[in-house]
Amino acid sequence: MTVRSVYEPNEYPSNMQRLYQWTPDECIPELYCDPQIFCSLHSGMTDLAVPSWAGSPEEFIKLHQGALESYRVSSQIHNWIDIIFGYKMSGQAAIAAKNVMLPSSEPTKPKSVGRHQLFT
Repeated sequence: MTVRSVYEPNEYPSNMQRLYQWTPDECIPELYCDPQIFCSLHSGMTDLAVPSWAGSPEEFIKLHQGALESYRVSSQIHNWIDIIFGYKMSGQAAIAAKNVMLPSSEPTKPKSVGRHQLFT
């Protein structure tokens, strides 16, 4: 109701592929722990379908947990932290990592809305 005055359930993503196309940068923690996020709360909207390689929401969650806890992720997560929260957010390190914020198309908006460097 806040976003639009007329609710149209068929305008919302019905599967994970479409959801990713809509919002590729969104990855909420529930994708790793709560299969209930795939169940619709609205009678006019279908449940969010998981990809064919995951037979059920529970299997999708289990596969995501396994990937997140894998050796490859564990050995590389420090690079992600450096880009998202650390020293690769500013200066030459950001340039080398291709992690430079582009200026806003609106001159009154700050350049880095929602980004905060936690670690140097």
